Amino acid sequence: MQPSGANQASSQALNQESRWHSVWRMLGIVVLLWFLAQFVVLIAAGFVDGDLDGDFGPLDGTLILAGSICSAPMVLLLLAVRRPKLEHIIVAQPDAYGTQVHSLPNSRILQTPIPTTMRQYIVRSRHPLRVPIARHLWMLFLGGVIISSIAFAPLLLDSSNVFFLLLAVCVAVPAWLVGFSTPVFAWWSFSASRFQLTTNRQQGEAMLIAGMLSTFPALIINSFITPGTVLFLSGGDVSATTVEYITVIISAPVGEEICKALAVLSLSSMIDSKRRGFQVGFTVGLGFALLENLQYILFSLFAGEFVAISYGLTAIVRGIGSIPGHALWTACSGYAIGHMLEKRTFGSQPKFNTWDLVNPMTGEKAMISADPSTYLTESFLVRKSELQLPTSLPIMLGLAMFGHAFWNGSSVLISHLSLNLPPLLGLILDLTWIVILITLLWTVGRFIISAAMEEGAAQ
Repeated sequence: MQPSGANQASSQALNQESRWHSVWRMLGIVVLLWFLAQFVVLIAAGFVDGDLDGDFGPLDGTLILAGSICSAPMVLLLLAVRRPKLEHIIVAQPDAYGTQVHSLPNSRILQTPIPTTMRQYIVRSRHPLRVPIARHLWMLFLGGVIISSIAFAPLLLDSSNVFFLLLAVCVAVPAWLVGFSTPVFAWWSFSASRFQLTTNRQQGEAMLIAGMLSTFPALIINSFITPGTVLFLSGGDVSATTVEYITVIISAPVGEEICKALAVLSLSSMIDSKRRGFQVGFTVGLGFALLENLQYILFSLFAGEFVAISYGLTAIVRGIGSIPGHALWTACSGYAIGHMLEKRTFGSQPKFNTWDLVNPMTGEKAMISADPSTYLTESFLVRKSELQLPTSLPIMLGLAMFGHAFWNGSSVLISHLSLNLPPLLGLILDLTWIVILITLLWTVGRFIISAAMEEGAAQ
């Protein structure tokens, strides 16, 4: 038996640990990784585009050395933060030759009612993932965005007023933190409760961090590889606008979705089914969006007197559109990866899907599934779905790229068209298309999530 002292200590530590613990940890890590990403880009520039003119070459050792020196402490800090958490477990087992009194660490004494032998173990922490309730996070997000926008609004009247400027500066940092992080954590909370899969804290945080790290190669692709390739193939006879459009419409969807899929694959030890692959992909997409969103919200705060509009629109659109978009697209890739790993794990082994049980009172047989997922209630499903998701990785990855490209490409097209309209009509056109995109995303997303969960529960 386990001594009550050890059980109570572990239980109390878990109960006292705030639901915000993982949120604060991820918030610190994403800021650390954002600074690290800047130096990683600097290193990449040294290798690929030393003069920073957009085309390939020359090699610049100074940039490489400076980036490496500055990034080294951050890498060490990240490793220190992510070191495995260990727990001390004490087990007292009945033994006729044992004793009833045992000395424990920290000058404690354990007394058992019968003779026991004590054994001690050091194991990795397996605390379940606990995150704040999604509703509370959405309330914090909307409240923070509204209050911040109101605080920024006076700059529309007089951008040179010292008091208005001081108020904006004081509000800027909290507005930035709330604007870029809380919607991601709200969607994380949604997935943790919606997917009904047991996940420990170490796993949940690893998924988010893998998504954040996948932004590093994506940044290098979008910042150096794609522009350099376009300039090389065109002989330099191409405008900066064309390079930007190619990057946004083609390079970002293809490069980012491949990077995120590789991040999901790096977590293959966690994936044993399509449902789990979908969850891992969804969370990896959120991690990618978390670091990306940090930069978008930061840039929106440098819009001068229009900061209230820039910040409010950017935070809302990304919170309910771009962030779940990244998560859903990567979840599709994760679903196919889950199918691939599921086949690899169980394809050569016999599967016992049902057991025959006999009711001792009636003698009748009852069939039950050996898969515990079948006991999950379907109350968490938003709606029933007849959609059959593909399980081929190339198809699902292609669909992820298409969804991403359609979002980016159509947004660029509408923005280009709105430039030729009066400002008010252009703004209405932009906002209308954003509403259409978000509606499409949410509608399709409901079907995809329901299909993934239903199929996983029916296996």
